[in-house]
Amino acid sequence: MTGTAKTKPPKNDAEWARNTEKRLNAAENPTAVRIGEWVLSTDPDTGNLIGSHVDGGSKIIAVKPAASENPDDIVSSATPYIKLERQQNQNAPRGSAQLVQWDTVASQTSDWGFSPPGTDIDIPVDGIYEVKYHLAFLNSSTDINKAVLLINATVVGAQEDAANGQYCSFYISDTFNMNAGDIVSCAAYVAGSGTMDFGSSGADPTVHTSLSIKLISDQEV
Repeated sequence: MTGTAKTKPPKNDAEWARNTEKRLNAAENPTAVRIGEWVLSTDPDTGNLIGSHVDGGSKIIAVKPAASENPDDIVSSATPYIKLERQQNQNAPRGSAQLVQWDTVASQTSDWGFSPPGTDIDIPVDGIYEVKYHLAFLNSSTDINKAVLLINATVVGAQEDAANGQYCSFYISDTFNMNAGDIVSCAAYVAGSGTMDFGSSGADPTVHTSLSIKLISDQEV
């Protein structure tokens, strides 16, 4: 048969069966396949699916899915994304940073599976993430107000203002290299004694405290 590799004739039926099985496996499970000007292959170390162009250049198309209890589960190929909100008023002591208890999932891909309430957001896969944190206070203030963004309990972003009787609202936006299992959390702070209130804005009740996290690259820098 044309295209068949030249090999020595099998010595017995068992050897013929083994050789046939190898040829069938190679045909049914190729390590690479050509589609037009593209070649699809898998990384032998990670199992990731790679697309390579004949003119040069390669890109990871999909990462190997994590093991699950049901191996037939279909995992979303959408870019990992989550947006959480604190819609109900959260009352907490002043004088120290208090973690935001997220009470609402605005949207999320299947990579996350976050169920409120909770303060810690687990990163699903390694990569570079865009993180946006918005903190809205319920009441106007004349004290120092502050928003804090943390990764693995370490402060990585902060914004504060010495308020002069206004409704404070803070935005922290940045990108971070993170690994699967890293934890993102957010906190609020108001100086002085007593309690503070945050969640929805007192000035604009339809504006909520929120956190959004989106994977923008699966290759760390």
